[in-house]
Amino acid sequence: MKQYYAKKTWLFFQFFFLTFLIGHAQSNQYLHFDGEDDFTSLPNASQFVSGSNTISMAGWFYSDNPSYGEGMMSIRGGGTGNGEMYLIQLGDGTMECRLVTTTGLHEVVAPAGTIQAQQWQHIAWIFNETTVELFVDGVSIGSSTASGIFGSNDRPFSIGKCILSGFNFIFQGRADEVSLWSKALTQAEIQDMMANELEGNEANLEVYYKFNQGTPGGNNTSITQLLDFSGDASKHSELNNFALEGETSNFNGTLEGNFQAINFPQISPKLITDEPFQLEATVNSDLPISFEIISGPATIEGDLLTLTGETGDITVKASQSGDENYDPAADVFVTFPVLDPNAILVETEGLHPLAGTAYASSLIPIQIAFRAGISYPELFSIESVSAAVDGDNVELTSFGNGYYSGWWTPTSFGNHELVISSTNNFGANGDETISFNLVENGVDQTVNATEDVWVNGDIPTVTVESDLPSYIGAFDEISATLFIDCPDGGCDPWDRVSSIDVMGKNGEWYEIIRYLTPYGVSCQHEIDLTDFMSLLSGRTKFRVNLGTQGNGFLYTLQLDYTAGTSEHPYGHVEKLWNDTYQFGDLADLQPTEDLNKPFPENTETAKIKLLSTGHGWGENNTDNAAEFNPNTHHIWVNDAETFTQFNWVDCNPNPDNCSPQSGTWFYNRAGWCPGSIAQYFDYDMTPFTTNSSVDLDYVFDESYVDYCHPNNPECVTNVTCADCNDGFNPHLIVNSYLISFGDSPLENALSIDENVMASNNILLYPNPSGGIFFVEFQNENQVDSIEIMDMMGRTILETPVITGEKIKKFDMSGSSGIYLVNLKNGSNIVTTKRVIIE
Repeated sequence: MKQYYAKKTWLFFQFFFLTFLIGHAQSNQYLHFDGEDDFTSLPNASQFVSGSNTISMAGWFYSDNPSYGEGMMSIRGGGTGNGEMYLIQLGDGTMECRLVTTTGLHEVVAPAGTIQAQQWQHIAWIFNETTVELFVDGVSIGSSTASGIFGSNDRPFSIGKCILSGFNFIFQGRADEVSLWSKALTQAEIQDMMANELEGNEANLEVYYKFNQGTPGGNNTSITQLLDFSGDASKHSELNNFALEGETSNFNGTLEGNFQAINFPQISPKLITDEPFQLEATVNSDLPISFEIISGPATIEGDLLTLTGETGDITVKASQSGDENYDPAADVFVTFPVLDPNAILVETEGLHPLAGTAYASSLIPIQIAFRAGISYPELFSIESVSAAVDGDNVELTSFGNGYYSGWWTPTSFGNHELVISSTNNFGANGDETISFNLVENGVDQTVNATEDVWVNGDIPTVTVESDLPSYIGAFDEISATLFIDCPDGGCDPWDRVSSIDVMGKNGEWYEIIRYLTPYGVSCQHEIDLTDFMSLLSGRTKFRVNLGTQGNGFLYTLQLDYTAGTSEHPYGHVEKLWNDTYQFGDLADLQPTEDLNKPFPENTETAKIKLLSTGHGWGENNTDNAAEFNPNTHHIWVNDAETFTQFNWVDCNPNPDNCSPQSGTWFYNRAGWCPGSIAQYFDYDMTPFTTNSSVDLDYVFDESYVDYCHPNNPECVTNVTCADCNDGFNPHLIVNSYLISFGDSPLENALSIDENVMASNNILLYPNPSGGIFFVEFQNENQVDSIEIMDMMGRTILETPVITGEKIKKFDMSGSSGIYLVNLKNGSNIVTTKRVIIE
């Protein structure tokens, strides 16, 4: 489509020389990025340049208004290995251009003014064995020495965003003619590329996006991918968050008079029994489109596609050959599957007991648990599931999320057979059989729940699954040892908040360990997890989280099971306050929820386990709270102040013997120390179990107020404190449970709260999220904006809430990490939620 004669260009040579290449460009189509959340992403694109020491990325960019932290194009984020290559605009048009190889970081920092507002500029970032070099409008603007090999094969290639956990490097402007090469382009090749459109078949051209799609400024909402010129579907890039309608966040520009672009929407999966259907595609010229079956079990006549009754993937090509007024359109290919409803069965997986040995203290009820799911949910659903042991049906509870559980009472020790049966919505049946040997009493054993799990800035959360012992009442203690080791490249140098979560047999996550990382050293820690015994059996998922932008740590969690008869073999873990709460905020000095919690029937004893770590500190926070201020909080039970929590820990000597460290590890802190597990406060609730339920309140230290806060009307910046509006205010990250114990299955013990976080009638779901999540609220003008912050207190996104709006959708795909979501009314924070993006 494009034939560039030249575009107005400029650059600085060293300090004083400014060169202009002045010309004009034909008006052409491009993709506009709104600067809020638009970007394109090709997963695993680094495979195309992996193992290379010659790489180029290039494209035309038009910056609406250069500002700090705008990512133009990058191979970064969400992968492994020593391989990153990216460009980020800093302030004043400065550019940070970086390459990471097996020998480390190599970079060129272009001077202020390199990026000009509202001008098309051609950017090329080149790695040529021994150098990295930046070209702007075909002229070298800087270079430096480089070496090594690009060592990653699973990082995405993104346009409009530099992906990094906790940062929002989003580009605002336009992009066109972006390419990725497994060779080092020469200056002559770059200049030729500027003057003449690529053919698309050049040697070592790996990815090439021409952006010639859709109708400029029109409704392009059916377009989901940015098409690679080769037509190779594996190289098409996903369009993330674009409105694809109107003048911004859409394909735009002016098409050449003879240009055609086909819009061929994706076809949903089909059944072998489906009737013939018409294909839908449009072209801007309104000329007729022809279709062709490239492969798969189908025939076509005109635009009517007929299935042959066989399964397989069908690829259809849409073409328009042009006429005397229009050039031929680029062919568009769409692939979709055809499925046999009798072959797509419900997939079940037993979670407890597992095949092999199961342990019991006596012939008491043992938990039967499994999960079930089915592929292609747009066509298939689970009609029914059931479980039986030795032919005896098990009454099941469905948690509505694919997890099922019930109790089976054995009549003998020895071999037994669990059969899980399922049916899909077309009546197709499937069975899973699990054979286990039930033996009396347990045997001491050690299991690694996680092993050398590496969490870091690129991968801040990792989920693994482990097979733990299957049992009921056969162990009386579970102790854990957490090994924290340094990955290649060294440990993270800072104290970071991290956690280990476990998934219950109801599919819900529970934080069992809050760990605060040490300053750059490896350590070993111990904790008693016996109270969480009801969660630590059978096939179990563990999730390791770490809020960092650094190299992180390796996590190994070793569980030691001690054989013995449990005093009370059945347990139930109920969440209480599990959120991040502002502390000392005059707008809401007591932000925690008032709770009423029932005790499960058959409860014999119960306790509250609670921890709260304080964060946010400095001259802008009164008394350096919450991290460096000793505070006393209280738990009220049935409207009476009952338990006291003095939330302060002596850090020298380190409570987990993790010393010496670098940094300020030896200063005492609010509920934690660098290089230690935050210990739970335990409160005996057994005296209250005679009641069917209990009212609970967690009351923060009533003597504390953060006077250097935007919600303090008497706060004056540079008068009463340095900065009333810095936004990094004191907060407590709270995790707490009501844990009940009994001698028989606890009624309600298989219940589950909705898979949301709820407080003040505000819901956040799903959490954790793969990137897309929703915030729902009863908005009677109590929320007028929503702010998302990283765990270091930086605002990465803030969006207004329209009057009457009650639900907001957020798409943070590609930005895995742990974030705070503040719902605000003016400068007042109504509530704060914590969300994990996987």
